[in-house]
Amino acid sequence: MKNVLRSIAVVAGLLAFAGAAQAEFAKPAQAVHYRKSVFYVMGHHTAILGAMLEGRIPFDTQRALSEAQIIEFMSHLPWRAFGPGTDVRGTDAKSSIWHERQRFQADAQDLERLTPRLTAAAQTGQLSQMRVVFGQTVKTCKSCHDSFRN
Repeated sequence: MKNVLRSIAVVAGLLAFAGAAQAEFAKPAQAVHYRKSVFYVMGHHTAILGAMLEGRIPFDTQRALSEAQIIEFMSHLPWRAFGPGTDVRGTDAKSSIWHERQRFQADAQDLERLTPRLTAAAQTGQLSQMRVVFGQTVKTCKSCHDSFRN
């Protein structure tokens, strides 16, 4: 429960920052920090949900739903932080993000389309359905990482 509350606090903080993120960032470093933070939080909650679905930690229907909702929300946030001037050294982002922009955006949209399905599956509480959609979601993440992440 403590981790869920902490995660909600992090998401609330990112929500407060998200309004400002829609406009251009004042400095490229701010955009880089923002997107790294979003991916960190999304990865954390993906790992928790994955651990539940794989039986490494006890499955809790309400927590699974909470994790899926956080993943869904977070899936919409990082893309705005890949604007002009944010192709900087010291990140895991490949330059192909900026050279193959349409493909990168298509991958982002694929994730954004899948995560509501993950939340819907979590609402059913059916492990088999959740595992299928979770697998599709993780596969989409991996595809993007393979193409656009060092």
